Amino acid sequence: MMAEQQLVINNLEEKIRIFTQAVNGNLIIKEDFIMANTEIPTDTFNILLPKCAQIKNATTIKSSIENMALKKYPFCTWIDSRYLSADWQNLMEEYDLKEAERNVMMKLENTLNVGQRKSHQLTITQVKNIEELNAYREVFISLFEGSPEKDALEIYFNNFSDENLSSEIQMFIGRVGEITVSTGLLINSADSYGIYDVMTKETYRGKGYGSEMFQYLLTQITDKQKTVVLQASDDGKNIYKRFGFVDIGEMVVFE
Repeated sequence: MMAEQQLVINNLEEKIRIFTQAVNGNLIIKEDFIMANTEIPTDTFNILLPKCAQIKNATTIKSSIENMALKKYPFCTWIDSRYLSADWQNLMEEYDLKEAERNVMMKLENTLNVGQRKSHQLTITQVKNIEELNAYREVFISLFEGSPEKDALEIYFNNFSDENLSSEIQMFIGRVGEITVSTGLLINSADSYGIYDVMTKETYRGKGYGSEMFQYLLTQITDKQKTVVLQASDDGKNIYKRFGFVDIGEMVVFE
């Protein structure tokens, strides 16, 4: 039987694959890790994802990291806390990667009892064209205002091709009048749906837009028997618990 945490890892692997292919980046997939190099200096989308506690392809992973270091491409590591063994700890230390945050892995067994959204403050639209993609990008990048990552994300989205996206990904924007204020992302992998990028522009927070977008994403799930997974900060997990999500593990992020 698959471990609950593995659902989160598998769905995140699918997201990494999709968002690397969208800019024609390089993806290394091994039994012990997946490494995404978008060829853009963004640690949002350059990701190392360990898939087990033991490093089995040390030479490959080290050469990948050193290649990124040579090009001055930052990256981050997302690792299930169960896999944070001496192998991975030593690798993090060797390349001076520091723990940046911890996120709670959460799941909802199914969406059979999810009702329609109660609030209709937002006009929510699935991203279908370049104008809507640009609106999504604007909200996404606004969260990195004043940081070097903002410039890297501008480059990333300028190279982003929605033609490379599969039908298993759905991107949404939420508008108040003519202003796009929120985003949401739904990924349908083989064994779960994953919810990501539920973001609201800073000046529009505290009005319930994020919760409305989140509930809307749940209503867009077609296979209501399938498990839904996500990762949440300690501050955000109580919001998801109100929708029936439960804690199943912890993801540690190194940068």
